[in-house]
Amino acid sequence: MNLKGKGIRSFIGALGLLLVMGTAGSALAAQQAKDDWVIFASGGISGTLQVIGLPSLQTFKLIPIGVDTHEPVFSGSNKPGTNGTPDGKYVFINDKGDSAVGIVDISTQELIRKINIPGPFGPHHIALTPDGKTLFATGELSGKMAKIDIASGKVEVIDVSDGQESAPDYLLVTHDGKYCLATDYYRSGVHVIETDAFKRVKFIPAGKNPHGIDLTMDGKYAFVAGKLSGNIPVIDISKMEVIKEIDLTPAVPGFAKSAAPGPLHTVFTNDGKWAYTTLFVDNAVAKVDVEKMELVKKIPVHYRPGHLQITPDSKYIAVFNKYSTGLFAGSISNQDPTNVELIDLATEEVIARAATVPEPHNAKIIKADAVLGYLKAPLPKEGHDSLWPPHRDPNVVARLIPEDKGAPGVSKRPDGVVEVRIQEFSYGFKPDTVTVKKGDKVRFILTNIDQATGLTNDPAPVHGFIINEYGLQTNWGVPQGKSVVFEFVADKEGKFAMFCSYFCGPLHLEMRGWFIVEG
Repeated sequence: MNLKGKGIRSFIGALGLLLVMGTAGSALAAQQAKDDWVIFASGGISGTLQVIGLPSLQTFKLIPIGVDTHEPVFSGSNKPGTNGTPDGKYVFINDKGDSAVGIVDISTQELIRKINIPGPFGPHHIALTPDGKTLFATGELSGKMAKIDIASGKVEVIDVSDGQESAPDYLLVTHDGKYCLATDYYRSGVHVIETDAFKRVKFIPAGKNPHGIDLTMDGKYAFVAGKLSGNIPVIDISKMEVIKEIDLTPAVPGFAKSAAPGPLHTVFTNDGKWAYTTLFVDNAVAKVDVEKMELVKKIPVHYRPGHLQITPDSKYIAVFNKYSTGLFAGSISNQDPTNVELIDLATEEVIARAATVPEPHNAKIIKADAVLGYLKAPLPKEGHDSLWPPHRDPNVVARLIPEDKGAPGVSKRPDGVVEVRIQEFSYGFKPDTVTVKKGDKVRFILTNIDQATGLTNDPAPVHGFIINEYGLQTNWGVPQGKSVVFEFVADKEGKFAMFCSYFCGPLHLEMRGWFIVEG
């Protein structure tokens, strides 16, 4: 395997992701015609927007966006349901690694515009207002929130950290458009933002280290995923307070009592009766009776589910899993490759599985015939050569080398290069703060020293690495027992978050540090 030139990108492409799309374009078009639905899914550290047929789960196209994509949102309206009410024109998708929001034309399946958010910011997710004119974004890496006028590209930013460690995470806009609610992972609660005035009016304690937040179909309640509390705090939108906590730890058929099931994200059937929540630690999707607000059952998936999405007809759920331990021939890690599974809600069983690019975040689903021009979108004559798009800085080359044994730290070499040795592990960096001067040529040597995944004891994960605002130059992955070497010039002054970009376990979001460039 050649690890020079395209370097580590070639290596990660070989992490079970050499899914050669050798099928002729006409065959792909024929398959498109058989799929009732189209999934637009974030491509994570592939920096893409994935276009996937459903129920075939075949990836038709990867649309290059940037560095680290997380949340696709259809243009149109934000109601009802987690897919919104799309008009079939555009997909908005945030780029956490580049502090931007991309706009994709669905008819051509091409990126047509990017809106930059003043950095450092690190947008984790975005949400649309009912009138389709405004996006809100959470600044996971900055403790900030952004309000984006789509037409003009004007961006307003407010700080909601209150001077504390803060990580605004997932968000929603209420169906009346008056409020934006955003979980804060570090502060264990939910920010309530008045949308017109764009100011925080309340903070609601909710669970421990909450992650996802989703509206019920009638818009009356917000289900919060209490990641480390193992429950779903339910917020009454009319009262803006938690009225119930749905316990996800009890034993149910096929599953023993779980002290830490790890809830992450929730979707609802279109009749509003049932909620389905991913349980990362339990390797399952929980089914919840919405009216009773009680756990009903758990559906096993393979493995470590993160995001999920339901078809608007409530026939299928697509579950995006962070790990695929032992499922794919030739895989070399527990995340090699990530995958999407399809649950048939008539039987509540997994009926299909396919590999995806690393590592999947959220997705939205739209009726195939509602996508303007979708079936006529041009495809390469011989299909796609690979599921890995070229979106690197061509001046930066990474090398995969045997495990570096040097002591972690920062030193200046005789040739003037600033050498930074960082050890990556569940869940942190050593050192976690790196300071250089503007104009320095910096050589990073990243080493993954993990022996197993923290808390879950899965096989050692791949750890990612990105420096926000330096995304295209610093977006690399490091397998266990290996090191990655790359160089770039620190040409932007400021304090920038460096973070693990590959979902490496339950406390992945806590794997953060700082890259400081002094003038």
